[in-house]
Amino acid sequence: MGAFAHLLKDPSACRFTGGGVREAEALFGCPLPFLPPAAREGKDDVFFASFHPQFHTLLKRHIESLLGQIGIEIPGPSRRDSQAAQSEYEAAFGRILRSVRAADRGLGLTNLFWLAHTRSVAECFRALEAKTPAVRRGKYSLFPLLSSFYRKIELDSRKDQTGEAMRVRARDNPALVEALIEDGFAFTEVSSADLFFEMHQILLREAERRLRENERAFMGRVARHLPGLPRDEQVRPAGLSKIVMNGHVLAYLLADAWTTGAKLQASPLLRAEAEKRKAAEFVDAFMDFLSGLRRFEVLCSVRDRVRLLEPGRELDLTASRGVRLYEFGEATQILNHVVNATVLFLDLRGFTKTSEGQISERDLTRELYTVFDAFVPHIRRFGGRVDKFLGDGMMVTFGTDQTDPLDPQSALRAAILCQETLDRQRQAGKTYFKMGIAIHYGRAYLARFIADEDTVDLTVIGRNVNLAGRLSSAAKKPIEEDESDEPVAAAARNASGLHVSVDSTGVLFNEGIAMSRDVLVQLENHLPLVYGEGVIEFTDDVLRRRILIRYAGDAKFKGVRSSLPVYEVDFRKVD
Repeated sequence: MGAFAHLLKDPSACRFTGGGVREAEALFGCPLPFLPPAAREGKDDVFFASFHPQFHTLLKRHIESLLGQIGIEIPGPSRRDSQAAQSEYEAAFGRILRSVRAADRGLGLTNLFWLAHTRSVAECFRALEAKTPAVRRGKYSLFPLLSSFYRKIELDSRKDQTGEAMRVRARDNPALVEALIEDGFAFTEVSSADLFFEMHQILLREAERRLRENERAFMGRVARHLPGLPRDEQVRPAGLSKIVMNGHVLAYLLADAWTTGAKLQASPLLRAEAEKRKAAEFVDAFMDFLSGLRRFEVLCSVRDRVRLLEPGRELDLTASRGVRLYEFGEATQILNHVVNATVLFLDLRGFTKTSEGQISERDLTRELYTVFDAFVPHIRRFGGRVDKFLGDGMMVTFGTDQTDPLDPQSALRAAILCQETLDRQRQAGKTYFKMGIAIHYGRAYLARFIADEDTVDLTVIGRNVNLAGRLSSAAKKPIEEDESDEPVAAAARNASGLHVSVDSTGVLFNEGIAMSRDVLVQLENHLPLVYGEGVIEFTDDVLRRRILIRYAGDAKFKGVRSSLPVYEVDFRKVD
């Protein structure tokens, strides 16, 4: 679904990682953890989330109780009250987490919940530090307590999974949640900081030497595993740090017992540590530390996109604007989980007659492969997603992952190229099918149907989706209809050879490209349309086509109270 892109950092903005899909997969596994659809704030993708205010109060008391256990007293309730609040918080957290998992349906809600909650924890610590300076130093000692506490609740919630939550469990990549629990409350092993710093400095100097000497094997490994790091940046401090922290490069350096190993053993600090415990133990701890640091950088970049909304005016205003909002509570829900989607239906003409004729099922299927396989590149080129194949048609959506005001134009471009492709196939004798295409724009709800442990079907539902389907196949003109009939006469004046018409009774005939008034409004708002007598025109510079839009009539559909204005799309090449 593309949500994993939020885990990929811009290499130029990284301190410890090189960026890119391969490194993200090395840190979090493959496939990468899912995240639900984001909202748009300016040029940024963000996640608006909220918790019940009582839950935040319980979190604060829980942290204060933990701080009290290590001797940092925070003004507030008595110890007995704090312990009671801690138990209440644990119970509330477990209920919310189970609710989130039940509502997840493979969407990535659980991952977003943990990101939002750890951000809430971090902000709570920040607020306590402002009032009690001792918290700044003491909070690092809480890491084992926090980690074990949340790990237990996370494991319990997985055991309690039932129904649909269990069916998608196999698809769930837990790496993001595990990293947050293990790494995400800062890196607090301060007793090892000097030791790790010494090792890191030795490795930095060794990497810099090999770069300056152009060591062939070392340079090749850097080029393979850090392709986004320019050569002139590799010898700079920031570049060297990325190189040393890359797992493949680090393993290469540590495997050199004659050079790197000798330099590590020569360090008095490391030699003294080796006398206390096995060297392999602190080398392994160092590598875990670096992996955690790299994971934490990536996770923080995603977590920074989370906007926590406090109950009140800010939350109400966001919800009223129609922005997608994730409410985490004992009844987790997604508010405004609708999109302004553009729906494109492609419906073949003559399929029923062909399938009932003297043609085998295998040959009919091959002919459909020939037609539809040629359409998919056009759809993908302009950002569409094939929602489903319908036997003799396709349903395509634009704007379900990321809405763009020009989605209707993208759908129109794909429709034109699909009709031209089908015409070439007809001329080459590869198919006898004709096609009706419909484009409609409007609000639709995003739904996720779980087929099995490996398959989640994402689709859009609603009245506007139904209308798009009606526009494409409401009244198919018989393929053998007399050539002198009115619809074909109308086609004769179209440069594309396609036609859409509505008769006096409101019956729609579509062997071309039909679009609704809602699509035309979107085009009017964003494109320089030219209005002439009975025609609306504009030039598409990408396709190099002159697009002509004509009013075809008001179509009437069974079960729909009001008629629907329909427009015919014609086009011709621009020299």
